[in-house]
Amino acid sequence: MKTKATVVEIIDQNVAVVSVERRAACDGCHKAVDGKGCSVCTLLGSKGETRALAKNTVGAALGDTVEVESRTRRIIGYAALVFLLPVALAIVGYLLGSKLSLGEGVSLLLALGGLLISFLLIFLYSKLVVSRRLDIEIVAIVKEAEQQE
Repeated sequence: MKTKATVVEIIDQNVAVVSVERRAACDGCHKAVDGKGCSVCTLLGSKGETRALAKNTVGAALGDTVEVESRTRRIIGYAALVFLLPVALAIVGYLLGSKLSLGEGVSLLLALGGLLISFLLIFLYSKLVVSRRLDIEIVAIVKEAEQQE
């Protein structure tokens, strides 16, 4: 997956912080306000942008407009983890309660427990694994002529 971003901070020679405008997420939002992004993003303080660490192997400098790339497979994996794991563990909890004939209330509590466990697992995975990875790479510096088009 490729998109354009702006270098907003240089961490070291090989790592930079890039800001990506989230147009696709905000353009179709029914909460759009005055064409400046959606009110949900504004409320959360992101103003339609996302910042991320990126490998800087092309020598991009502060303020450069760059093309960044991320592995689609890994991004889909993260989405599956965040969206499917909670549902799966909640279902497992509910079915476990039902199979053991513990009653509807206990089955629902086990489903809630599965949901909470999944959130804890996602949090730990994010802090221990994902935060140490550089999933985004700057692959090119966009030339001035390309920016004006």
